[in-house]
Order: sequence, then structure tokens, then C-alpha cells
Amino acid sequence: MGEPHTNQRLGSIIVSIIIAIRFVAALSFLYAFANDLRARALCILLLAVFTDVLDGHVARRLGGASPFLGPYSDAVADFSLVLAAFSGLVLKGLYPFWILPLIVGMFAQFVLTSRFEQPVYDPVGKYYGVFLFCAIGVTLVLPHIVVRQAVLVAILGFTIAVVISRAMFLLGLSNE
Repeated sequence: MGEPHTNQRLGSIIVSIIIAIRFVAALSFLYAFANDLRARALCILLLAVFTDVLDGHVARRLGGASPFLGPYSDAVADFSLVLAAFSGLVLKGLYPFWILPLIVGMFAQFVLTSRFEQPVYDPVGKYYGVFLFCAIGVTLVLPHIVVRQAVLVAILGFTIAVVISRAMFLLGLSNE
């Protein structure tokens, strides 16, 4: 009787630590990128992606969830990292400023259209964060103008798809 509760408490602590690493990674990424340490910024991004995968695995295995921000902890950590990374990319002139309000708006629509006790993950929207992580990584590895323009077009296309998918999901028009 005590062991499952202990495992769940331990799981909650571990998940909280893993998510906290992603918040630290957001600031570390911004610092590294602002100081032209692209390889370090890429390593920080890869660490953050690893923690994103790991926190879900630990939460499922030990039954723990982060009490910090409840069910939104993972999403807020992802959002913080994506916003920090794109802020750095915008400050360096690699992307236009309007990408930041777009990212903030997408996170806001996720929060506003979710149930407060548990986020609603629609079929397309759940991959949006992963896509943005990839867009950051591609930009770090291949910062050429053609690649950045392709990433920008892909972000716009994916954003439109997420908005449409979210609307269909919330209106009950999707099968998932």
C-alpha cells in the first residue's frame, strides 16, 4: 500500500526536476546563442528534447506528475524553451519579429481552448512543439537564408494546420 504512493511521490519529484532542467535550458540556450556559441546552444536544445521525452516516460512509469504547474508543466517548459530560442533567433536577425507573437498566440490558444484540469491535445497540435524544436535545430545547423525561409513557410503552414485541427477537434468534427 505504501510503495505505490512512495513511487508516485518519487515520480513527481523526478518529473519536476526534469521539467525544471528545461526551464534552465531555455535561459542557457538564449545566453549561448546570444554569445555566438551555436554548438553549445545545439547541445542545450538536444538536452531539452531529451528531458521532454524523459519526463513523459518517468511520469508513466512511476505515475508521477509535476505539482509545479500541474498538467501544464510540460507544455509551459516547452513553450519557455521555444520562446527563448526564437527570441534569440529574432535578436540575431534570423527570423522576423512577428514569429514571436505567433508562437505566443499559439500557446495562448492551446491554454484557452483546453480544459483547466487537463490540457486537450488535438491530433495535429500535439506535434507542434516537436516541430518547433526541429525548426530551431535545423536553423542552428543550417542557418542559410534558403533554409530559414523554408522553415518560416513550414511554420506558417503548420500553424494554419494546427488552428484548423484544433477547431475541428473542439467542434467534434475529428475522429480522434
